Amino acid sequence: MPSNNKKLTLMLGFSLVSLLASGSALAGLQAFQNNSSDNYSCGYKNDKGQTVVAAKYEGCGNFSEELARVSIIKPIMKDGYEDGIYLQGYINETGKLVIPIKYEAPLFDGVIIDYRDFHQGLLAVYKNGKYGYMNKSERLTIPYQYDTAGDFNDGLAVVSRNEKYGVIDKNGKTVVPFKFDGLDDYSEGLAKYRVGDWGDAAKFGFIDKSGKVAIQPKWDEAMEFSEGLAAVKVGGYETGKWGVIDKSGKQIVAPKYDRAYIEPMGDAVEVDGGRYVDGKLEVYNLNKAGAGAYMDYGSITRYILNRQGKIIEQKNFADWNEIEKVRHPEYYE
Repeated sequence: MPSNNKKLTLMLGFSLVSLLASGSALAGLQAFQNNSSDNYSCGYKNDKGQTVVAAKYEGCGNFSEELARVSIIKPIMKDGYEDGIYLQGYINETGKLVIPIKYEAPLFDGVIIDYRDFHQGLLAVYKNGKYGYMNKSERLTIPYQYDTAGDFNDGLAVVSRNEKYGVIDKNGKTVVPFKFDGLDDYSEGLAKYRVGDWGDAAKFGFIDKSGKVAIQPKWDEAMEFSEGLAAVKVGGYETGKWGVIDKSGKQIVAPKYDRAYIEPMGDAVEVDGGRYVDGKLEVYNLNKAGAGAYMDYGSITRYILNRQGKIIEQKNFADWNEIEKVRHPEYYE
């Protein structure tokens, strides 16, 4: 149920790489994959490598608020054909199943499964095409009534109904009216909103927690705020340029970079990068020299910017795979 260009804990279908998440060090349990069978399965081991939860699930999530999602695919018949629905439950830090595996994770676009974790004591749950919220005692605290539902953050969640987005508090009270064409989750007190339908006509700005416009919708694309800054874009997909603004909307970096993130690869559903981490942001320019019939660039220059927008490192790469190997060496071991 993505509200805009951002996933809300979404995962792709049958790939165990996507379904198998690393466990929390705080929980002392880590998910592991059973490689001894043709059927994918996963469970959890403790920090001594001992199996605590047998490999009997088809998806094993991270621990969030002392609970970890576990999931199965339940076979069903639909329109005379074999199909399946994705069900999720939750284990505690001892590996005990404390919330039964009966809550549906809906499938979107045929490939995206909306798996969820608890946030601020509440979980977005789905039934008969609508979302509500329940607590850890399985009590439905906010009824099923929303078409989409985000996770709670700072006591607020972005939800939608009748193709308009608004914001509710943990009591289900509407605190920002349902008037936005698109609205992402809050990050550092601001939420990105969309004016207009998807496409070249759409513009993005930011609202505060009261729903007041903090930054006018003049950007053609934008990332959420991180460390007080946000990457924003002027222009279309192919020719637009990225820069950086602060929370007042002041331009920190003029739009001059081709990319501010790496497009999803393989089973990924979210862009890689586009946010400041430890005071640094990676941006990219596509070099046309050497471009061929099947590639619109010959090489890629990666720039690392500091919070003032100054380039502190610059390096050329042959392609995106080379960059990913540097960003995520653990995937290529």
